[in-house]
Amino acid sequence: MFIEGGGAKKKFLQEGDVLFREGDPGDAAFIVDSGLIGIYKVVEGEEIELGTLKAGELFGEMAIVDGSKRMAYAVAKEESVVVVIPATTVENRLAKVDPFLRALMKILVNNLRSVHQAYMRRARSVNDYMNAIRFHTQGFRMYLMQSKDSPLSADGLDKLDQIDALLIELRASFKDHPDPRGSALGEPDLARRKPKE
Repeated sequence: MFIEGGGAKKKFLQEGDVLFREGDPGDAAFIVDSGLIGIYKVVEGEEIELGTLKAGELFGEMAIVDGSKRMAYAVAKEESVVVVIPATTVENRLAKVDPFLRALMKILVNNLRSVHQAYMRRARSVNDYMNAIRFHTQGFRMYLMQSKDSPLSADGLDKLDQIDALLIELRASFKDHPDPRGSALGEPDLARRKPKE
């Protein structure tokens, strides 16, 4: 694969080889020439696969575009070959791009990083799961309150009351449960979602 601007080279990886680690500087972008590359992140001891890249796919470019460190790590899932494009090659090419498009690219990269951070804020601890249940039952309650005179809505509201009572019991049961995982979601913000009477 030819990359204009020079400096690109192929890197051969065996299954399990780590291409880069989370926190490494963004010194290169990569294109999968053959094989499969897995992108992973460890969150509180749990390995999460963010994606699998196959031939022709580009990755690792975000750290070059915005100057951030790697937000995940890359591992060969099988014998693979990647084209390594040095950061200087990418930066030289970007310098020739219209300033508006460069700014737009940085905005898109920031948005992608925000999506990544939001994904990492998924339920992990027992408390998180209970807060998520509470958040969703309150949202459903707001929906049903809009037509509370309907028999179906009245029955639904009664069942939600039962769920809330069971959730209180469940919280009490787990009150002294040691959970090694920290909470990612925090307490649900229900103040903005209170149903109108």
